[in-house]
Amino acid sequence: MRLGLMLKGTSCRALVLEGRSVVSVAEQRQASSLAEALHSVLSSLRLQFGSRITDVTADVGRVLAAARPGNVVAVRISPRPPADQFHNTRLPVHIEPAVTKTVHVQGGHDLRGRPLATLGLNAFLLELPSILSGGLRNIAITAVGSTASAEHETRIADAILSNNSDMRISISSDFYSSAFRDRDYTAVLNSALMESGEELAAMLDEAGKRHFPAAALSYARNDGGRAPLARLAMTPVHALRPEEAMTILGAATLGGLCDGEVVICTDEGVSVGNMRGGLPVARSLIRQGYEASLATNATVVEPYTANHPVRPGIKSVVADIRTSQDTRPEYGLVPTLPRARDLTLVGCAATPLTAWIDRLEKVSGQADLHRVQHRAEEEASSAAVQLGASPTDTRIIESNVYAMPYGNPGIVRIRVQAAGGTCGSEERALDAYAREATA
Repeated sequence: MRLGLMLKGTSCRALVLEGRSVVSVAEQRQASSLAEALHSVLSSLRLQFGSRITDVTADVGRVLAAARPGNVVAVRISPRPPADQFHNTRLPVHIEPAVTKTVHVQGGHDLRGRPLATLGLNAFLLELPSILSGGLRNIAITAVGSTASAEHETRIADAILSNNSDMRISISSDFYSSAFRDRDYTAVLNSALMESGEELAAMLDEAGKRHFPAAALSYARNDGGRAPLARLAMTPVHALRPEEAMTILGAATLGGLCDGEVVICTDEGVSVGNMRGGLPVARSLIRQGYEASLATNATVVEPYTANHPVRPGIKSVVADIRTSQDTRPEYGLVPTLPRARDLTLVGCAATPLTAWIDRLEKVSGQADLHRVQHRAEEEASSAAVQLGASPTDTRIIESNVYAMPYGNPGIVRIRVQAAGGTCGSEERALDAYAREATA
């Protein structure tokens, strides 16, 4: 049995899933603190299910979004400092105040991983005491060309940690985007949320081990997958917006859909996403208009319109989660899951472990291209196993190669997703909950 949790403010809600059968939905518990609400819910479920709970996955996105960002030191590595204020990296307004100090370091690489300038490590070491004496623990490091080589970022990080091992460090090469601004924003935001991620991970770990000591403890990710709690403290940004992904996955789970289209009807409108290999299709950026994009793999959810293409042979699930079903959904849609409930929690309970490889590679011919792609697939599968997936249950969900524009022959982007831990293609009859929903 698998347990999905939704944390928000000082409340907690839970759902227990067995296969595709929803066997228990706990009422939302409100308490004086989030920890108290969590303990109340888990204590009740322990009395019902005990050691039969094997996995616990929590959606902590709303808690992270409401958390006060911590102060951050931004270390930016490039061949030269910005020429003037106009050329400075601008962060979105909600996170810009979190950067209390900015340090420029000479360095950076081109798309082939060749140094653009010698790393100014000695000059940085002279400035390091003033950084460490400021009392801040959060540091975000961003380098030009870090997608091709993370050497300069890691050398700066090593220099900091060798002087103070308690510092929380985010490096931008952990987040793929071809734009320096996106990586800088994501590393800063991730660093600003690290303390909140640590606190949430510690709270969930303590509560989970107290009530379900044998269960695997995870958090829900933006891509529709999950990861062990320990990673929440390192990359909380990947847990910031999982709700859309979990809703799509929850509808697909109840509808028995492994590959196809999922349509969600809400009071605000109709949206659509796609499933592939038992997981929602994801893109590598969350775009925010003219502001910097968030470099995190996130489920693609688009508004459903009157011109939405009908693709023959493509299976679909239409879930109606509106407050009232007295009227038909828009666009003449006929729900396959009318009166659907708790789809986000179903998705949390059903989600598998996921791992990504997203990087640039130098190739010289078709055979070399196949070699680096195969190596990336093996590394992605290995990463999923290291997170806790069974080797026999790990599968490749996405494996793509993209040519790089702007005259860079021989440079390609390799993007691979692996998943394991829950088989998205298991064939079982719809559960009693789903039959009730479709009655």
